[in-house]
Amino acid sequence: MKSPLQQRFPIWPWISLLLLLVLRLAWLNAYTHNSDEAQHAHVAWAWTQGLLPYRDVFDNHGPLFGWLHSPLLKLLNDRPDVLTWLRLAMQFWYVIALGSAGWMARRLYGWRVALVVVLVAGLFPRFFIVSGQFRTDDMWMALWLAGLAFVVGVPPRAWRFFMTGLLVGCALSVSQKTLVLIATTLMTVLVLRLLLPAGAPKANLRCWVAAAIGLMVVPLVFVVWLAAHGVLGDAWYGLALYNLGGASKRHAALQLLWFLVLGSAALLLAVREVRRRALGEFDWTVFFAMQGGLYLLLIWFIWPLITRQDFLPVLPTLVLAFGGWASQWAWLGIRPRLRGVLLLVILGAELATVVAYAPPWEDQLADQRAELALVLRYTDKTDTVMDPKGDTIFRMRPYYPVLESLAVRRLRKGLMTDTIVDELESHGTMLVVPRRLPYASAHFVVENYVPAGREVWIAGRMFPKPEPEQVVDVAVPGDYVLTDGFRRLSGSLDGAPAADHWHLDRGVHHLKATGGIPVALVWSQAFDRGWRPATPQGQGG
Repeated sequence: MKSPLQQRFPIWPWISLLLLLVLRLAWLNAYTHNSDEAQHAHVAWAWTQGLLPYRDVFDNHGPLFGWLHSPLLKLLNDRPDVLTWLRLAMQFWYVIALGSAGWMARRLYGWRVALVVVLVAGLFPRFFIVSGQFRTDDMWMALWLAGLAFVVGVPPRAWRFFMTGLLVGCALSVSQKTLVLIATTLMTVLVLRLLLPAGAPKANLRCWVAAAIGLMVVPLVFVVWLAAHGVLGDAWYGLALYNLGGASKRHAALQLLWFLVLGSAALLLAVREVRRRALGEFDWTVFFAMQGGLYLLLIWFIWPLITRQDFLPVLPTLVLAFGGWASQWAWLGIRPRLRGVLLLVILGAELATVVAYAPPWEDQLADQRAELALVLRYTDKTDTVMDPKGDTIFRMRPYYPVLESLAVRRLRKGLMTDTIVDELESHGTMLVVPRRLPYASAHFVVENYVPAGREVWIAGRMFPKPEPEQVVDVAVPGDYVLTDGFRRLSGSLDGAPAADHWHLDRGVHHLKATGGIPVALVWSQAFDRGWRPATPQGQGG
């Protein structure tokens, strides 16, 4: 016979929550790999090197995420498996987000609905997979939901509103998309407050002032800090001008019209539902449904660049709204077995979708680890490495902008000058990961670098004909060796005495081998650390 405690708190939801956390750990390497992960890790690593974001490394996100996670990058320095450990750290934000959603659902609807909300939202495929990646959006959505949890379902108090403002300000210091959340939230609150009957509890001016003060605390701290270090202008470009000027919505007028029509319809439905329910107090179920709906419409029809992570902060609240709405269905309330079956069907479908999209037995980070291991093996901390977005994490890039979608679009349209070749030459960058390069820069890499496997290219030239005397036009200055594909060869450079390596400046050089037949001129550091260029007789790597 079950005890009263077991009847009130059944054990199976807690077992389910434990299994959910176990699944998160089982999927650490199975979450689909996204290039944003390495970019965020690179920015966090830059903090550990005494570098300034927005000036020394490009960033178009708020500074809080990189600064807060920089100790992890210092601890994990030069580890090829760094992203696995960083993803593990993201589980903290996952727990905060779901805990906040469950906290709100418990206040509004009770423990049973809260546990259902946590399970369904936690296993929702897009939420489960995207929040498992190392990205700013994990912290952003967790702070937003935690901020809401301080005021939802409780009497309004100034200290609660201050805490909400403080956490939302932290979220704003992580992502500018918080402004969209704030705008849709205030619009929803305004509409629902107008529908409250006389005498219903409302937040007074003191509460809203406390929220505004809390909202400004952390952003102002960063503004002062950035100004003190002379990078406030750089931050304004990265956070505002870069993002606003890089993309535009196709058929913007038509998209705006759709937003206004659908937004108005959502507003009318919300008003009708509030009046039908007539709760006599603030209707949180309608609030979450309307706020989430307006946010989705704004992202779909107005926001210039839509990404999967944009939806993270409203997925749990939409599940919460639906859970609260479904809990009022009388026909479902009197059928506990049906409720259990429906929940199992929903969770089973979610899990099947997650497995189909990201099979847990596939290691999505294997190629990334292998590539990073090669880079770390062949380069030192003082070497620059050209990669798209900071993919090599622990090495400085010679080129300031990252090659993400906005930059690629600008380069393609001629709105941004391609100076990558100049930077490779001026920095003496001897190793390149040439993904996303514009055509001219990619052609330069093919002409002046040799493939070393895993999309890693090393400075050098393969000779079209293996002859003792070679003429080579060096574009990237650095230390080079002649090789027959297996060993160093001694030789004479421009008529000088024989040596087995040379620091070559830009220009045409005459090489005469004296110890064998050369097939390539390559970067000496990578050669000394075991890399060999591919030849008809052997494979490099």
